Amino acid sequence: MARVLVVDDSKETCEFLEELLESMGLEVLKATDPDQAIALLNAGPLDLLLSDINLEAKKDGLDLLRAAKPLGVDTILLSGFGTLETAIEAVREGAFDFLSKPWNNEELKALVSRALARRQSSGQSRTQEPPKAKRSLMIGSSPRMMAVYKTIASLQNSRATVLITGESGTGKELVARSIHLSSDRREKAFVAVNCGALTETLLESELFGHVKGSFTGAIGEKPGLFEEATKGTIFLDEIGETSPSFQVRLLRVLQEQEIRRVGGNRTIQVDTRVIAATNRDLQAMVKDGTFREDLYYRLSVVELAVPPLRDRREDIPALLAHFIEEIGQKDSQSYQVHPEARRVLEAYSWPGNVRELRNAVENLTQLCRGREIIVDDLPAKIQADVLKKALRRADGAEALPNLVEDWPSLDELERRYIQLLIGKHKEKQRISEILGVDRTTLYRKLKRYGFHEGD
Repeated sequence: MARVLVVDDSKETCEFLEELLESMGLEVLKATDPDQAIALLNAGPLDLLLSDINLEAKKDGLDLLRAAKPLGVDTILLSGFGTLETAIEAVREGAFDFLSKPWNNEELKALVSRALARRQSSGQSRTQEPPKAKRSLMIGSSPRMMAVYKTIASLQNSRATVLITGESGTGKELVARSIHLSSDRREKAFVAVNCGALTETLLESELFGHVKGSFTGAIGEKPGLFEEATKGTIFLDEIGETSPSFQVRLLRVLQEQEIRRVGGNRTIQVDTRVIAATNRDLQAMVKDGTFREDLYYRLSVVELAVPPLRDRREDIPALLAHFIEEIGQKDSQSYQVHPEARRVLEAYSWPGNVRELRNAVENLTQLCRGREIIVDDLPAKIQADVLKKALRRADGAEALPNLVEDWPSLDELERRYIQLLIGKHKEKQRISEILGVDRTTLYRKLKRYGFHEGD
């Protein structure tokens, strides 16, 4: 019977994992502090360590991983506060895998089974430690972002091309930079090119270089960005905007690892890793003949989807705090966000994703009265979007056209909305909950719009 050591500073979590793993026919040992866990590791024998990373002690899960590795014990790490740095550190130190909290029980059981199966069949450990990554600015610990971190961490020793997909503003270039910085190419150049911003001729000249006289204005020989990024990484953003003829040339570069300058006959060998990104559906473009199928498969050896902000709302508070601090340091000011304004910002749909959030914070810090951002400082479109959502929650969707048909001001729209809520809900507590404000603020709004306590 395989023996598993479970470590978590929560006794309840240890007991839950014990029950889960015993249902798989495993023998389970438990520890709630790192020193106790290290004693159990040394007492052995053990087949697997399952540990939380953050143990509220001087030692953490990574310390236990380092203690388990010389003993030949595989480690699975759990984290409720995952970061890209944690993911890279875990992979570098030799963790079998890691999961974010809350985990899926079936996924955890499958992961444990794979770890134990590998131990029985192989047990080989990594022998070469990749270079340490610089600190990333990627923010978020949601399950969707943890999956992104895990993919980036797994690419540390890979030279495979990567295709990053996602909506505009989700941070695809930041993901590409993180892949580069966590790789063995991190000391060399990272060169980013927006393929949609250049004409076909200029794009080819920028990437592959040109010889003197190859076109009007080519007054001398010029190396391309592929040469500049040799031994490093080139990031081709908006790859879906390129022409068919350019796609043919890029495909040859990927296949042969060589370029030919525009107007030249000599081939030049290059060792450049390619990461591409797009906000378009390349598979659909392949079907309608606007993107080469062979190039798509060359680019998407590894495909990494960056989630939109609406699918990782739990990361909004951390992003908001980060941007507030970042802009405050730049302005040598200390900014605050009122709790009501924070609730509205967290409820907004953010169609422009992280880029829109950052731009909104920068705008608010420059225009807010004093140094605290309040609801009245928020752009009308953000307030209106959240107001409409609240209206739907109040089962008042059928009244929406009547509220806005004459294009009222935001104040008038809010007054009408509160009037609608008063007609539907007599309890002030319920009205407060729908509006997302406290009772004091509700009474202030009632007074402001001329509603009496008994209305």
